[in-house]
Amino acid sequence: MSMDVFVTGGTGTIGAAVVKNLISKGCRIIALARSEASADRLRALGASAFPGDLKHPESWVERAASCDAVVHAGATFTDDMGRIDRLSMLSLKQAAKHRKQPLKLVYTGGIWLFPSTTGSQAITEKTAFAPIPAFRFMAETIRTLSHGTDLNLVVIHPALVCSLTEGPIARMTQALREGVPFRTSAGPETMWPLVEANDLASLYSLALQHARFRMTLLASSVPGISVGHLASHISARHGAPLEIETAGTGTDREQQTDFDAGYALSQRVDTAHTRRTVGWEPEFATIEDLVVSLSR
Repeated sequence: MSMDVFVTGGTGTIGAAVVKNLISKGCRIIALARSEASADRLRALGASAFPGDLKHPESWVERAASCDAVVHAGATFTDDMGRIDRLSMLSLKQAAKHRKQPLKLVYTGGIWLFPSTTGSQAITEKTAFAPIPAFRFMAETIRTLSHGTDLNLVVIHPALVCSLTEGPIARMTQALREGVPFRTSAGPETMWPLVEANDLASLYSLALQHARFRMTLLASSVPGISVGHLASHISARHGAPLEIETAGTGTDREQQTDFDAGYALSQRVDTAHTRRTVGWEPEFATIEDLVVSLSR
């Protein structure tokens, strides 16, 4: 796959996995770097670093719009994250108007844009948004990006992303090692959909290769597992019990900027459309696969 791809968030859990995957497929990666330390990490992955900041889209959107595709996996996780994300995407959309062909954009959404499910219900790509307060901006941004002909848009909604150092499995394992309860807004019966970071990155690659754009893809290799069962798997793996401690989600005002409030959602995800559309087959497709690989 010979393609110039501009990546935001290239040093994050999702972005770094995407960068490595695309480079392995023969893509040339230009990644946004806010600092020299970030630039060094990107170069170590094999990417070219482009100086700029999500807060100042004028510093990078023209370069991004000159590439074959853009993968947006960056976020500031500050109180003004929504405003920054919306401004950067609107600026990119404006810059793309000068192109002869629509710019391919893979935008990273999230499973917390969707509501809780009950019983046998499952989230599909047709499920209406009902985002947690801190993610409401994302629903508006997606709607804005979907209008017009300047962009060929794919929105990928990852489940809870798991890697060796980030995500529920890594955090639960760390709590167990430290001999402390795992503190979360979820209860033992809360259902969490999960996806391994490299499996998720392979979906981004498949989306970029796919001839059809204007797609919504759900990314979950484990459709849903209760927090209690996940803790049991990790406990069995390490031969020690892990206690779950459920905490509140804060006041209404605090929830406006609480990016972890989504852990309280109980969700199951149906990825049949994703698998059928782009042929995605995650390697870590069971909870046993994930725990053995990531709970070290």
